[in-house]
Amino acid sequence: MFENEGRNAAPAAPEEVQGTTANPGAKFAIGMLAGIAAVLLPRLLALLSKSDDAHIVFFPPSYFLLAAGVGAFLGLVMLVLEYQVPTRPKETFMAALGIPAVLSGALGTAATAETVTDLARDAERLRQSVRQEQGIVKEGVFNRLEAVPLQAVEPAGGISSLPIPFVSNAYAQGNRSASEGVRFGVRVEQPRYVVVLKKSGSAEQAVQDAKRLGASIPGARAVRSDKGYFVVLGSAPAGETEALLAAARAKKAANDAVQPVLVEVK
Repeated sequence: MFENEGRNAAPAAPEEVQGTTANPGAKFAIGMLAGIAAVLLPRLLALLSKSDDAHIVFFPPSYFLLAAGVGAFLGLVMLVLEYQVPTRPKETFMAALGIPAVLSGALGTAATAETVTDLARDAERLRQSVRQEQGIVKEGVFNRLEAVPLQAVEPAGGISSLPIPFVSNAYAQGNRSASEGVRFGVRVEQPRYVVVLKKSGSAEQAVQDAKRLGASIPGARAVRSDKGYFVVLGSAPAGETEALLAAARAKKAANDAVQPVLVEVK
């Protein structure tokens, strides 16, 4: 009789060691806290590091609902995984933190990529409007670009020219730093362009045209490419937006005497 009573008795609850807990409510609360922290903290850090003149909404109301939903879901997951399992709260928290951290990083990267795509699309529409209004077209590709010396000496072996280091932009508003630093953020990789002001038949003619155009357009340079001799604006390729603005300024400075063309540099 006593043996049957022992078999039917409910299993004893696991003994809790000091500093551990098997309470279901505590498991749920710790998991929820980990989920909310993993969703909110990355954007909070980004908010603290942004510049004052950047009007960026980091926490729309729907994002708080997302954080609460992720937290509640993770609390239930930890409640199932560690049901009646005595563990230290920090161990439960660290175990719960991994999954939402990965999900939060993936969601953040996807949202950033979508925002960058939208901004690039808007910028392309603006560039297209400026090109149509100013009559500036994109035409051709340069595979090689070299500066023509001012003396324009042409020895028997061909033009002795110096390669242009494609590291800085010298369009009409001055030079930039030669090094822009290492970038790890999501960005749009854009082609590089030079602003072609005029095509010349020889090195001497290109130098003369550059000097003549330089009187009204500072920054006019004589260059040699795989397509011939040209007069370009600046000393290095730049992004399409910068090149387009430089071309519009050059056209205005010359009183529409030149018709700039954007040529891509490979």
